Amino acid sequence: MILVQIALLAMLNAGPSSAQQQITPDAFLDQAVGRTLTFSNFKSGMMIGVEQFLSRDLSVWAQEDGRCSYGQIEIRGPIMCFIYEDFPNPQNCWMPFQAEDKLLVISTTNQQIQRVTGISEDPVVCEGAPLS
Repeated sequence: MILVQIALLAMLNAGPSSAQQQITPDAFLDQAVGRTLTFSNFKSGMMIGVEQFLSRDLSVWAQEDGRCSYGQIEIRGPIMCFIYEDFPNPQNCWMPFQAEDKLLVISTTNQQIQRVTGISEDPVVCEGAPLS
């Protein structure tokens, strides 16, 4: 876990100076539940995907092929783990951070950093998405 924090701080400090801090999964979910978040790669800026947080323990990920994948959200101490119906990997876990006004998450397995580049009230648009 310490290596994850060091990797994030090193990458963030390589860019413009900003105050960043680890936040709790609950603080992240306070900002996400009932909303749809767009995630982009921290380094390249390329969009990774869109996820609607239906509740504190359920999300729906819009896949590139137009289908949705529902995920159970589990909080394990300082990390959030997402167990999707089509990717049931219990190690798909992320540690949330706040850097100024931006939300970031870093993977606990490969240290990939994703930045939340959009937050909306709009539902995800994909086959099988919930209607309400």
